[in-house]
Amino acid sequence: MSGPRGRTARVGTGDDQGMLTLEVVLLLPVVAVLVIGLVQVAALGRDLLVLHEAARMGARVAATTSGADAPERAARAAAPELSGVVVDVAPAVRRSGDLVVVIVRADHRLGPVTRTLEARALARVEPVVGG
Repeated sequence: MSGPRGRTARVGTGDDQGMLTLEVVLLLPVVAVLVIGLVQVAALGRDLLVLHEAARMGARVAATTSGADAPERAARAAAPELSGVVVDVAPAVRRSGDLVVVIVRADHRLGPVTRTLEARALARVEPVVGG
């Protein structure tokens, strides 16, 4: 490409290279913060899915068994990677046809903030066959 005096102009020489480097340096922290934010949101979503699965598993066990601690063990087993898991089962004494509610809570750290996530599941207690 010819310049005004017949010289060939080169792209990316002189001050242009410094501007490109400066733009990359200024943009890199913004991109890093966005990536870290996306990873945190993905981790939160995964924890919520695991928590809901744990509540569902606890409700299923509560609806099919008569043991008092079986629903809690099943919910904890379904979410071994979550910290601070608390399982509530109501009613404690279940009869055929009762509606059982299982609430599972767990702590989730998002940077310096710790949030308590909660999931609940409902199930109808199944009738005992032959009893």
